Amino acid sequence: MNPPAGIILAGGRSQRMGTNKALLPLPGQASETFLAHLVSTLAPLCAELLIVARDQTQFTHVALPGTRLVFDEKPGGGPLIGLYSGLNAMQATTALVVAVDMPFIQPSLLTFLLDCYQPDTLIVPVVEGVPQVLLALYPRSILPHIETLLQQGKRAPRALLGIAPVHYIEEAQLRQVDPQLRSFVGINTPQDLEGIM
Repeated sequence: MNPPAGIILAGGRSQRMGTNKALLPLPGQASETFLAHLVSTLAPLCAELLIVARDQTQFTHVALPGTRLVFDEKPGGGPLIGLYSGLNAMQATTALVVAVDMPFIQPSLLTFLLDCYQPDTLIVPVVEGVPQVLLALYPRSILPHIETLLQQGKRAPRALLGIAPVHYIEEAQLRQVDPQLRSFVGINTPQDLEGIM
């Protein structure tokens, strides 16, 4: 496969956190934000980097060289519209898609996902029996499927699993490259953040 795009979904309202999660300081590296860290993690693997934001006000004073800011095509459409907006804007045929609140993504896991590439197929890790749709490999060719779901009022990327070609990666395989599955740690609340510090 050609180098993928990297898409960072950063358009959430961070209501449970109370502040923009993308701009939180990385635990142990206070000078770097979640967003900046994910950009530097994805950059070596990706031909282009897109940050999907809610609107133009969300990252007004944030400069991240080498990235392109994309806005939700329909505000308030949840992560599914964020995914659609990113895939629609990229040049590549495939994207590594990550959520901005998963700051501990391991480069070895991203490389492993890319090694599992299959044309026109979602590559989705499974942790504790749950498909991890916000850290997965997406082909641009699923845009029509997403359009169908959006017309049905769906907001969650998980709805794609019932209608698009999917290859699941089991937890045992994931642990071979990320033994503690740190890549899948999500930070949603101040308590989550404190628990990591």
